[in-house]
Amino acid sequence: MNKVVRAPLHFVIVFIGLFLLSGISALLDYDTELVINVGAYGLRLWQTILELASPSSIVVLWGADNKQYGMFDIFFTTYPYSFTILFISFLVAILISVVASYLMMLLPRKLFRASEKVVNILDGIPDVFLVVLFQLFIIWLFKKTDFLLFDIYATWEEKIYMLPVICLSFLPVVFLVKQFLFQLKEEESKPYVEFSFSKGFKKSYTIWFHVFRNVWIHFFLHLKPIFLLMLSNLLVIEILFNIKGFMTVLLRTATSSSPAFFIGMLLIFVPFYVVFTIGSLLLKKWLKGGEYNV
Repeated sequence: MNKVVRAPLHFVIVFIGLFLLSGISALLDYDTELVINVGAYGLRLWQTILELASPSSIVVLWGADNKQYGMFDIFFTTYPYSFTILFISFLVAILISVVASYLMMLLPRKLFRASEKVVNILDGIPDVFLVVLFQLFIIWLFKKTDFLLFDIYATWEEKIYMLPVICLSFLPVVFLVKQFLFQLKEEESKPYVEFSFSKGFKKSYTIWFHVFRNVWIHFFLHLKPIFLLMLSNLLVIEILFNIKGFMTVLLRTATSSSPAFFIGMLLIFVPFYVVFTIGSLLLKKWLKGGEYNV
């Protein structure tokens, strides 16, 4: 299929899928036993279409008292906050993983193997356990020194960034380091690396200016799972830090407002679909018909 046709077709398929997903809460019903209520599901989808015809009238239940707010008022307040945390965490994860991978490649063999074992251990830490551990450490430090390192709880008036960014970027850093190390070790055995060494270039120069350049292709191929990992963890971060963010709103609308849930999912899907599609096209153009499926 032509690539020009395939991208819009994928978009339409996902668009329809998100719309069908928006009314899924009406599909299942419980009356002495769990049943599938197709009629209620179809009615919910039809009501969603009618409400989407007038998006300014769509309301969202929000706050401790479930007060009604306009959908766009809530989305435009929470969306920038949540995705600022996500974007900063993503950049931090890339920066730390690149530097950590590069430094690990320069270590002696024994230290490299030991650091690999540490990375594998960190990879098994659950995200919830990590957040709670950070919070307990900050509370313990505050009790011992009367010094509050980071705010650990958001309020309606005050937003927090530092600790959520640290917690959200931790697991992607570990994931990326593992991927970088795997690809770097693969590239290290290729002839162009030996040729670089034979020309008198140091290992630090060869890894940074030659090996890493080829690894970036594989890095782009892992962007989508990294994004999905961070997006799912963002909801956990918002709940544990009491952040009144976009993912928390989306969770509330999943059962209370199908049209708001649909619009919210589009706000996540559309920008990142455009970014990934453009990035994929640029990468394919750079590879000039390579075998990578991006």
